[in-house]
Amino acid sequence: KLKGPSVYLCRSLPKMEYKCEIEKEPLHASSSESDSEDEEEVPFHVPTSEVVFRGHVQSAVAVLSVAAALAAMVYAPKGGVFDPMACIACGYIFGVFCFQNTFVEWPALPGHILLLLASAMASLLAPTGLQHVGLWANWGMKCVAWAIDVAIVISGYRLMVRGPAYAHLGEGSLEGKTFVITGCNTGIGYETAKTLADAGATVVFACRSEDKALAAMKKIVEECAGQVQDEQLVFVPLDTSSFESVRRFAGLLEKTGVKPQTLILNAGVMLSNRTLSKDGLEMTMATNHFGHFLLVQQLLPGLLAAEGRGEKPRIVIVGSNMSYLHDRFDFRELEVVSGDEKTKQLYMEKPYELFRSYGQSKLANLHFTTELARRLQTKGSKIPVNQIHPGEVLTEVMRDMHPVIVKLNEIFRPVAMGFMKTPTQGAFCTLHLATDPALATSDNITGAHFVRCSPAPLSRAGSDEEVADRLWTISERVTNEVSVV
Repeated sequence: KLKGPSVYLCRSLPKMEYKCEIEKEPLHASSSESDSEDEEEVPFHVPTSEVVFRGHVQSAVAVLSVAAALAAMVYAPKGGVFDPMACIACGYIFGVFCFQNTFVEWPALPGHILLLLASAMASLLAPTGLQHVGLWANWGMKCVAWAIDVAIVISGYRLMVRGPAYAHLGEGSLEGKTFVITGCNTGIGYETAKTLADAGATVVFACRSEDKALAAMKKIVEECAGQVQDEQLVFVPLDTSSFESVRRFAGLLEKTGVKPQTLILNAGVMLSNRTLSKDGLEMTMATNHFGHFLLVQQLLPGLLAAEGRGEKPRIVIVGSNMSYLHDRFDFRELEVVSGDEKTKQLYMEKPYELFRSYGQSKLANLHFTTELARRLQTKGSKIPVNQIHPGEVLTEVMRDMHPVIVKLNEIFRPVAMGFMKTPTQGAFCTLHLATDPALATSDNITGAHFVRCSPAPLSRAGSDEEVADRLWTISERVTNEVSVV
C-alpha cells in the first residue's frame, strides 16, 4: 500500500461529513414533461450532419480510386504487377483512411494527408509502370520501391494514427500547479495524470472507485521511479452521474485546501443499454454532460478567484468527433424521469442505440464548451475553455458494451493496434491544451474543438448558439444550480 500524506488524505476523505444545502426549488418531473410535450419531434434515427456526409464521400472516392488503379493494372498492355509490399502499403493507408472516416476522424482533410494518399496510390502503380519501361526486373529498383513502401506505412501510422505530440514537459516544469482530472484511474485519463505528475504537478484523482484510483496512484509512483512523490497524488471520490456526488466532491476538495488551476473533464461512458441515473436522467447524458456541467459550476468560483490572483486556470473537456454525428440536438433526451415504477418502465422501453446516445452526449459537451467560453468572455474572464478529440483509442470505454463486442475487441486487439492509438497517444491532445503556454488564456483561442492538437471546424449543429444557450438554461434547471457566468 502507498504510504504518506496523500494516502492519509485519501483514506480520510470519504469519512468527512459534508452537508449540501440547496436553497433553490428542485426541478420537478412535471416541468420536464411539459417541455417535452412542446418539443419538436426528432426522429430516433437522427439525420447525420454534413460532416458525416463529407466523410462518406471521401471514403467512396478513396475506394473508387483504388478500384480504378487495380483495373488499370489488370488491363495494362504488358500486364500488371501486383507487388505484395506495394499492395500492403496502399491497402494500409486507404484502409486506415476509410476506417477513420467511419468515426468522422477527418472533419477537414489536410494537405499532407492528401499527399500521403497520393503517395500510397503511386506506390501501388509503380511496379506496373516500372515493368512497362523494363526496370522492374532490376533488384536494386525493387529494393528502392520496397523501402518507399515501408516509409509510406510508417508515415501513415505517425500522421494518421498517432498524430502530433505535445511539447515535451521538462522535469519540475509544472511544480506548484494543480490539475483536477475526472475518471483518471485508467486509459487516457491515467496517462494524462502520469505525465502531469511526472512534470511536478499535483493531480487530484476524481474517480468513482477508491480502490482503482489508489492502485493507479501507486502504479504512477512506481513507473515514474522516484520522480513522483505520494503527496502529489490526491484522491477525492466523484461519480459524475450523481449530482449528490458532484456536490460532495466540491465540498471535500475545498476541505483539503487544494486549489486547482486546471480542470480536465475526462470521465465518460458508452453504454449498450438504456439506464437511469440516481437523479432520473439517461445515464450516458447524466455522466458525460450533466455531471460535468454541475462540477464546473461548483469549481468555477475558485477558478475565477485563481485568475484574480494572477494565475492562468484552464478548462479542458475531453469530447469526441462523435459530436459531428447528428445534424441536430434532441432535447427530449434531457427529461427527468420520476414517479411510479410504471412511468420508469415506459421510459426504459423507449428505443435506444449506443452511438445515438453517445453522439448526443458529445454534442452536448461541445455546446457546453462553446457556451461556457462565450459566457466567460462576456464576464471579462480570460479562462480558456476548449474541447479535444483524442482519436480512436484502445481504452476500456468498451467495457460496458455487449459481451460479444468486448470479446471481439480482445481477440482483434493486436490488429487494432495498427489502426488505433494507445492510451498514451490518446492523451497527447489533452496534454497539449492543458500545458501549452500559447493556450494559457482565451486571447489565443477558446470555445474550440481540437483534433490532432489543432482546432477543427464545427458542424452547423455544433455551432448553433441558440441551441447551446438553451441547453445551458435547461442544464441549470436540471442540476438545480445557477451559474456564476
